[in-house]
Amino acid sequence: MNTTEKISIEKINIRSLKGVPFEVVAEAFLNAFADYGMTLDEESLAAMLRRRGAKMELSFAAFDDEGRIVSFILNGIGNHGGRATAYDTGTGTIKEYRGQGLTDRIFSYSLTHLKQAGIENYLLEVLTHNTPAVKIYSRQGFETVRRLDCYTADNQQALDSLADKANRDIEIREMAVDEAQRCTSFIDFTPSWQNSFDSVRRNPEAFTCLIAYSGGIPVGMGISETAYGDITQVAVDPTHRRKGIGSRLLSELIGHNRIDRAKVLNVDHSCEAMGEFLCRSGFTLSCDQYEMCKPLV
Repeated sequence: MNTTEKISIEKINIRSLKGVPFEVVAEAFLNAFADYGMTLDEESLAAMLRRRGAKMELSFAAFDDEGRIVSFILNGIGNHGGRATAYDTGTGTIKEYRGQGLTDRIFSYSLTHLKQAGIENYLLEVLTHNTPAVKIYSRQGFETVRRLDCYTADNQQALDSLADKANRDIEIREMAVDEAQRCTSFIDFTPSWQNSFDSVRRNPEAFTCLIAYSGGIPVGMGISETAYGDITQVAVDPTHRRKGIGSRLLSELIGHNRIDRAKVLNVDHSCEAMGEFLCRSGFTLSCDQYEMCKPLV
């Protein structure tokens, strides 16, 4: 660390992002992740933060002596597991300020404000191979809740895999998210924060919600954020499985994609049936991560 960096760190000011223009936050976010190979732009970042419930008044950043954001934690606020929860929807530091403990300082600063706002749990996800980050979060009191698997597929490859498995006799209707939520009992595991019905309802126009019917009765449902190929949920009534309904829903959702790849993020690792279904459908495991939680009360 050179003298200039030391002076800058000494003059760091940590505060809430309330009132900070979105374009300023977006610039800091994109700069922080510029060397991570992310393809986000300002529009897609806005969509991501809206879906995840980001609240700038309960998000925090470190500003240098010129007022530039150099490190930040963006928090989504909502309900998870019946408790008021903050969800770390994006933590980053611009390259020249890394390794100086800014994330720890922002996190410590934010805890008081989150508790004052009535937040009971702090939730986040971290890649399992990111050992330094896992150690930091563990040191801060986070405990691993479960392991989540992420899958990707080329659209055409998946459609080819699904072609002879999809049940073409099943009726598929596009419905509102509230109708899809009536099929909650079909889901084998609790959806992660970004895949929850609350997250979908924050920006419902961005999602396609499909329900499969057999004899006029709902037997399956699927939800996708079509602009990003993000298949949020696919579930089939346990009494109607192995009849090609899941394959039909998945192929229909992929057909709605506006990009050439599909992804299914945050599948509970313990749900072996879903992982096997996706692999049979042309998807491959791209990464896995830990869901971690810290009680605040």
